[in-house]
Amino acid sequence: MSDEENLSQTGNPRFCDIVITNRCLLKCKMCKSWQCGPQSNELTFDEAKKFVQSLSEFVKEPLEINVMGGEPLWKDWCLDLCSFISQKGFKSIISTNAYLIDEDMAKRIADSGLNVLAISLESLNPHTHNYLRGKDDVFSKAMKAIEYLEKYCGPNLSLTILTIIMEKNLDEILELTEWVNKNKAIQNISFLALLETGLVQPRHLWFKSQTYKDLWPQDTAKVHRLIDQLIKLRRSGYKIWNPISQLEAFKEYHVDPDKFMRDTEYQIHDYIIDLDESGNIYLSGDVLGNVRTDDLKQLWFSDKANEIRRKVGIRGPGKRCCVINFICAFPPDDQYEKKDPLQENQQVHVAGFRFLEQKEFGKASEEFNKILQSDPRNEHARHGLGLCYQHEGQLDKAIGEFKRGLETNPQNEHIHSSLGFCYKDSKQLDKAVDEFKKSLDLNSQNQYGHVGLGYCYLEQNQVDKAIAEFQLALKLFPQSEPARQGLGSCYQHKERFEEAVGEFKKVLALNPDNYRAHEGLAYCYEKSQQFDVSIGEFNWLLKIHPNNENYYMGLGCCYEGLRQFDKAVDNFKRAQAIKPNIEGVRHCIASCNQSLRQQRRL
Repeated sequence: MSDEENLSQTGNPRFCDIVITNRCLLKCKMCKSWQCGPQSNELTFDEAKKFVQSLSEFVKEPLEINVMGGEPLWKDWCLDLCSFISQKGFKSIISTNAYLIDEDMAKRIADSGLNVLAISLESLNPHTHNYLRGKDDVFSKAMKAIEYLEKYCGPNLSLTILTIIMEKNLDEILELTEWVNKNKAIQNISFLALLETGLVQPRHLWFKSQTYKDLWPQDTAKVHRLIDQLIKLRRSGYKIWNPISQLEAFKEYHVDPDKFMRDTEYQIHDYIIDLDESGNIYLSGDVLGNVRTDDLKQLWFSDKANEIRRKVGIRGPGKRCCVINFICAFPPDDQYEKKDPLQENQQVHVAGFRFLEQKEFGKASEEFNKILQSDPRNEHARHGLGLCYQHEGQLDKAIGEFKRGLETNPQNEHIHSSLGFCYKDSKQLDKAVDEFKKSLDLNSQNQYGHVGLGYCYLEQNQVDKAIAEFQLALKLFPQSEPARQGLGSCYQHKERFEEAVGEFKKVLALNPDNYRAHEGLAYCYEKSQQFDVSIGEFNWLLKIHPNNENYYMGLGCCYEGLRQFDKAVDNFKRAQAIKPNIEGVRHCIASCNQSLRQQRRL
């Protein structure tokens, strides 16, 4: 079969990132690249050229290649690679902090044939930009670089400003936008949302951690007002590169980034090919091969690539953490502003999941039902409606909706996982195991498939099998709260209390308000006779759940262990008042009263 025939089936690569290094000479507050040391296996010039050459042998349509870092200009062959990219007929792009662009480098950039240069600039206030980028002279270097580039490159180079929306620069973004709009040397400004860096799997509530205190915008309403102004400016012709649909998505993202990344639908296209600094080749985020050992052309047309394309087609909503900053994931203004039924359904879908996250299940159900009235076979709306029923404890209705969703698409791994949890909660463990296994057959890296299996095995007292599933989930997603929690529960079940405590503490490092982890700690400390610490955990839990009889029983046992029998009796009686027939409470009260009488005789 000819290349043309092959490409008619697979499609052309249309966008490509080549990461040539992870190292950087700045110490930016929002990035961890500067912490990366030299890598012995870092991509070489010849390997990067081999990759581009291979692309040129079968790609017949326009292709953008983004040369990235770290700081890509740190590599002395970066511009040579851009020249090679241009020679092969592709469009080359560099994203840089501009710190290394002096007059000589500006001349080299002009000679390289580079098409687009994107410079990071957070503010026109030198103090703000220097603070965020970690060096006192980085603002002056960036501004001087823009002068040199205008002088030597002129209109042959498209110059873009990249700006991350952050707490420190929130009041200075409009001034920067006005400056870009008036500056003839700069083609546009592109805004980015702040992401957690350095992790494959984002941590829950990462944006509330101390690390991001000065970075994450604290006033959501203020962010929304700013973005509304940016949308107005774009509509009036300002040089803002982001489409309106992406700017609107920024508003949703800043309400709750965890929820946005988990629930918002965006199509991950199957025409994105990437090369990382270690030589790994990716197709739409999945590892396809390695430039050192594989032939790219053969990989593109391989069975493995077709399997990745199939998965991209059936996964439904894309959940890659960086999708919020992918302009290609958002419709252009003319399409978005038409408000066709499909786009209206997508907006309703977002609203439905927002209400679901806020536990407003009635409102969420209304939104999902709106979609289903016009599109009864919409699997994602079925999924959302099923989740509403599941959270309300209407498991039979939830199961019915999940089954209808699977009638539309039997290969939706997410619905299989949700159905599995419904069966688990209704004690139909064999059916639950079957659904979790189906989700893993579709995607072996489905976190919730492994976690669900782990909890099923734990309830079936197959603790070693449960541990294996939780450990596998953590190998894939080291920051997974439910997997950590499940592993801690397994260790607790096996009375390996020290290991259990370690896992529960890791859960709390991810989410300090996870009451299940506090509960696990409370019982582990009590069983290992660390009564004072256990009392602290039970008291924390009672602030959240003041009418939980089991927590009062736990407190009673701790005080009994400390031989403070009067306090023990008081807490046992509180448990009894909440649930008179709670197991063992009468015996505990009688035993403590007897011990009190013995103490008084002494």
